[in-house]
Amino acid sequence: MKFRRSLLFLLLAGLLWVWVTPVFAHAVPEFSNPAPNAQLDELPDNLIIQFNEPIVANLSRIELLTQGGEAVETGPLQLIDADGRTAAVALSDLEQGAYLVSWQVLSTVDGHTTSGTFAFGYGVASTAIATESTVTAQLSPLSAAARWLTLTGIALLMGLFAFRLLVWNPIVADVDLEMEEEALDLKLARLGIRIGIIGIVLIGLGLVLIFLDQTRTYNLLQTANLQTWIGTRFGTMWLVRFLLLAISHFNLSLFVDVKNGRKELRGWEWWLGFVLAIGLSLTVSLISHSAALTEETVQSILIDWVHVLAGTIWVGGLLFLALALWHARHLNNEPRAWLNLSLMINFSAIAAIAVGLLLTSGGYLAAKHVGGWTELIGTAYGLTLLGKIGLALITIAIAGINLLFVKSRLSAVYEEPESKRTPRVLRRFSLLVWMEMIVALLILAAAGVLTDLQRGVDAPLLADAPGQTTVIQSAEDLQVEMSIEPALVGANTFDIRITDENGEPVTNAEDVSVRYTFLGQSIGSSTGVAESLGNGRYRLEGSYISLIGTWQVEVSIRRPNTFDTFAAYRLEAGVGGNIRELDSGIRPLEEFAKFMNRTGNGATGVGIVLFALLWGFVGVRAAKNEGQLVALLAISLICFWLGGSQLFTFFTEEYTPAKFVTNPILPDVESVAIGQELFNENCIACHGPEGRGDGPTAQSLSPPPADFAAGHTAIHTDGDLYFWILQGIEDTAMPAFESQLTEEQAWHLVNYVRRLSVRDDSTVSSQ
Repeated sequence: MKFRRSLLFLLLAGLLWVWVTPVFAHAVPEFSNPAPNAQLDELPDNLIIQFNEPIVANLSRIELLTQGGEAVETGPLQLIDADGRTAAVALSDLEQGAYLVSWQVLSTVDGHTTSGTFAFGYGVASTAIATESTVTAQLSPLSAAARWLTLTGIALLMGLFAFRLLVWNPIVADVDLEMEEEALDLKLARLGIRIGIIGIVLIGLGLVLIFLDQTRTYNLLQTANLQTWIGTRFGTMWLVRFLLLAISHFNLSLFVDVKNGRKELRGWEWWLGFVLAIGLSLTVSLISHSAALTEETVQSILIDWVHVLAGTIWVGGLLFLALALWHARHLNNEPRAWLNLSLMINFSAIAAIAVGLLLTSGGYLAAKHVGGWTELIGTAYGLTLLGKIGLALITIAIAGINLLFVKSRLSAVYEEPESKRTPRVLRRFSLLVWMEMIVALLILAAAGVLTDLQRGVDAPLLADAPGQTTVIQSAEDLQVEMSIEPALVGANTFDIRITDENGEPVTNAEDVSVRYTFLGQSIGSSTGVAESLGNGRYRLEGSYISLIGTWQVEVSIRRPNTFDTFAAYRLEAGVGGNIRELDSGIRPLEEFAKFMNRTGNGATGVGIVLFALLWGFVGVRAAKNEGQLVALLAISLICFWLGGSQLFTFFTEEYTPAKFVTNPILPDVESVAIGQELFNENCIACHGPEGRGDGPTAQSLSPPPADFAAGHTAIHTDGDLYFWILQGIEDTAMPAFESQLTEEQAWHLVNYVRRLSVRDDSTVSSQ
């Protein structure tokens, strides 16, 4: 036992010693000189790009191209900082013109390649070539397949040793077996060794695919490139995995021997194989996304390692459980019923602990790598994770059926093995295990793809195709048509066409401005003034719609001798970035993301607490002894504490009575007119006719009434205003109007108060 512990300690310490440094997964530029789209009057001596993680200089490049695509001679790429994140190439004298920078770098951590371009101008504008920088980190089919093969191979090895040592041997170790049962024991051991060899082959094939994938880009057949690559953490882990694989094959081929019967099935070589499988799983975590975090790096690696260990033990164990049940089908009813029940009891406890660790560690990793609910449904990483979660829920549901329903039936047929229902119950149990195992193998395939994708927090959203969105609104005697192009979150062109009741262009507008308000949370508003193009047309360009969610856009039109005219629109910026009319169709995933974003810690905390309670129930049913029960309940208690902490934060720092309320009424002409009438009836006495807080009774009030024209409403959501109108404000003279106004009237009043915040004394102009 001391030998096993010492070997395990030395192996883990050695692997953790290899470059556990804080970096990012997929290198992305943080800074460059020249900056993207810069227009320079003088050239710097060097073209510099600073990345968010160390890169491999010898296997990276920075190129400079002219507008015509001709390469410009530069100096060699050099790393100019101590941590290897800042690359530079020397610039020679350049002629004035537009230039394109093309770069490609190799991450030292996970072997991922990223590339990109950006433009700058020397003496001219950069728009002659490009208007925005691009970064590409594409999925490599070879790399994804290699990661899947590696995880599957580790699961086969882990299943072999974990199932034999933790599930099977405790059942048969102290039991006098019949001849058929002894034969089954040896048969499963021999079959397990063959499956372990298959696992070694799969991991070896994964190493070959990784090498081929990297060779396509970096020509690792050249000795210098190979030496450089092996010096990266990714290359070092490739080599360490190769060595562990060789030792594993040596152990299985020479030491794990069943020729001498059952006494060879519990020797030290089985524990050595288990330790080596654990070491192989650690090589996965040391080049994972978790190894690429700038904070809590070691903690994240350890949690990722727990995730890999739990997943491979669970999946591999399911495979060997399914095989054991299949090969036991020839036993008589009594020993078969005993073996099925014993396997379920033993495996359920181990699997429950593994799944509990898998879910809790997975929640931590998702919080670190996804970024948010929008990224969960709007990036390739997030959607793949959703697919993986869906598969996991299927397996958990199957396991729940076995634990809650089949287990009691197995106990019944164990008591009455000759019952007519015995074969049916045993077949059903075996079938469910095989179904669970097949879906679990699909989870490993999803994990292989997931680990090769750029994580959600860094990845761009899966953008919708660019296009044009046109909205039309009648406003008093005008019709205002606004076209948005390319109708994607970010920079857009807003073309506004104003016509009168007869469809004729309105040419006497003195000022046309557009106000953009994000309705998802209180972030204030932004306003832009449109440029006149003549003949009733106006244009505004800029990144005014910059967040995913619902926006309110108001066009303000100022004409001589009349009040300003307002045309209001509700627009939805979808997860893919597409800007469309709000009522253009319901998208369930987007609605879910919006709800979760709005609830913040609240919904997440509720979900974690419910999981903790459910897991406590599962733990009581799955545990075989007090030690297993403590382990399962510890998972439940930790989750309960985490969920409770989030709920405490939500109710003490985030919750307001109107947090989940959204204004259902568009602030069009009709709504604002109703709101104005209600304001005149109920609010003028304190707030004054223009909402400046200068009503007849204002001077006698402390604190004084709000001045809406001073922008007071911009820092609050419509829901806040709605709640204050109906419920009043404590410690102020603002009364509650709940008994005088309906909910709909309150919303009309909110819309008018909003309008007051953009009107001033000059809303009536003269010429």
